[in-house]
Amino acid sequence: MAVGEALSKVFDVINKILAFVILVTLTITAINSIWPFIDNDTVLAVFGYILRFGPLIVCSLVMVEFAIKRNILLQILIYLIIAVAIIFQFFPDTLNDIANSLVGNGG
Repeated sequence: MAVGEALSKVFDVINKILAFVILVTLTITAINSIWPFIDNDTVLAVFGYILRFGPLIVCSLVMVEFAIKRNILLQILIYLIIAVAIIFQFFPDTLNDIANSLVGNGG
């Protein structure tokens, strides 16, 4: 068994666990929006972070799992795409700045 195959299996298990956590969080949050039963702000804040960053983490890990078995050029491309997605996730004004610089200030 190659190292890439072993790591791929590890990432696969992690992805399944994280996807389950995100799905349960989404379900609980949806039920809580209709019938409020969670009034703890800390728990709701944690759910918010899971719903905001969870899909990015799962998608990134899936792409890393895909890249492990590929050549170095495709790996670099995938890692660059993940880095750009993370930058835009944590710095949303960056995308607005890029769009404004390409289009102009509109005035």
